[in-house]
Amino acid sequence: MKSIPPLFAILISSLAILTQTDAAINHAKLSDKIHEPNWLTDSHRNRIEIFKKWLGNKPIGSASSERSSLTPYDALHPTHQFKGACYHCLFSLEKIFNFPIKPNIYKRCIDPSEPFQCPQSERCISLQFICDGHPGDCPGNLDENEETCIAAKRPAKENIEKFLQSAYALHGLKLFTFLFGPKLSKSIEENSPFWLDTLASAFSVAKTIRNFGEKTHMSSAELEHFQNIFQMIHDGRLEEIPIFAQEAVNQGLASLVQKLYESGFMDQ
Repeated sequence: MKSIPPLFAILISSLAILTQTDAAINHAKLSDKIHEPNWLTDSHRNRIEIFKKWLGNKPIGSASSERSSLTPYDALHPTHQFKGACYHCLFSLEKIFNFPIKPNIYKRCIDPSEPFQCPQSERCISLQFICDGHPGDCPGNLDENEETCIAAKRPAKENIEKFLQSAYALHGLKLFTFLFGPKLSKSIEENSPFWLDTLASAFSVAKTIRNFGEKTHMSSAELEHFQNIFQMIHDGRLEEIPIFAQEAVNQGLASLVQKLYESGFMDQ
């Protein structure tokens, strides 16, 4: 048997080494592709999956749940329904005009056809007479007050405030900085009870977003920023906002934005 020339043997060995190396590289690439995280190739689907996992894995009895027993969505959509007097209207009026309404005052309107009790009065009227454009239904025409009529179209101020409190407990200042800018967020950090109450009141009775800016002392730049964010949420452009804001949108912020929008909040 003839021996293989040394040069030919070296060539065969080199080809074998190259073949093995190429196979190893291809295997590594295939392995990397299999294990490549989805968020590198499909950021939109990943955001949805992250939010699903966040909802499913939210710990029971966590610090955030201890601070707020209701979810933000529950705060805007209470499961209980009041019967008898118009609680929503009375609570709104109490905050607007800053006078206390005693609990037993609700018992005076026992006729279901006239459930609304005029503020500071024992007179009861039908709900259809509230903001109907005709004066004289209530003393002082308080049932025709512009802010009362606006509040009647919005979620109750108390529910808005509970929603803001829940959102603050879950997301902290970063959500409010994203929505309103750093100056208002700083004010919330320094006195959150006062400013969450102020925001809820403004959302409840401000006729337009410009009036809202006046009630919350926003600069023109801050108001423009908030208006852009508000419109972005209303249009459903969630891919343009951070994940924590997407979570807030799904937890009730979208519902609040929609209700404000329907009541003329974005009108000029």
